[in-house]
Amino acid sequence: MAMANNKTQCFTCNKEKITYPCKGCSKEFCLMDLTKHQQILNDELNYITNEYNEFKQRINEQKQHSQNSQNDLLIKQIDQWEINSTEIIQQKAQECREIAMGCLPTFFIDIEKKFNDLSQQIKQIHQENECNEINLNYLKSQLVEITEELNNPSKISIKEDSQSFINEISIISSKISKFNKWKQNAITVASGNGEEDWMDLLSGPAELIVDTTNRSISILDDECNRREIPRTNQNQKMLDDIFDHRRSSIDILYDDLYILRIR
Repeated sequence: MAMANNKTQCFTCNKEKITYPCKGCSKEFCLMDLTKHQQILNDELNYITNEYNEFKQRINEQKQHSQNSQNDLLIKQIDQWEINSTEIIQQKAQECREIAMGCLPTFFIDIEKKFNDLSQQIKQIHQENECNEINLNYLKSQLVEITEELNNPSKISIKEDSQSFINEISIISSKISKFNKWKQNAITVASGNGEEDWMDLLSGPAELIVDTTNRSISILDDECNRREIPRTNQNQKMLDDIFDHRRSSIDILYDDLYILRIR
């Protein structure tokens, strides 16, 4: 009785051998080539891990540099605003001092001028030796008037204006967009990876298309194959969640059609 043939062609060496499937690429490998294939995947994983570690280091370096530079710039701008505002206040204060100091001498100059005019009139009356009740009443009233002005000088006060003449400043921080996280209660719509024209295979998924008019979602791969996610009771909640979060990461927008580039 002949032994059953359980050998298939190895994807790598193309020899008929006992092969083992790789669930990641759906290819069949002999034991030796499967080990090599796994080592290649491990090396690629290590490479990606190193890339992530380097990227993390770049984030930390740029974050520290950016924070220091931004803080230095903000502090310099605040310091300059303080200097400019102080200069404006000092200039305004000096102007008010000069006005206040000039008010009192001007007051006495006006009183003395009125007094000298009245004195000259009295002197003239004496020289002419002509005096009557009208002249005397006038001189009395003028003396009372300038006496009241001397005893009750105009009050000088400060008037504060509620409208500031200094530009106010404030710190405004623009918010960074947050990443929306989808719940990981996934529903499988394509379980394999390959170029065959099967409805459960994708060959390099590239775009996710969200059609809000028909409320449907499709996935396109590199081979331009279209896999539409059916609307069933099972995946109804998942589709609704996608529609709710669609605006957070959109590359192309055509009216009610949203296209998300996966890579």
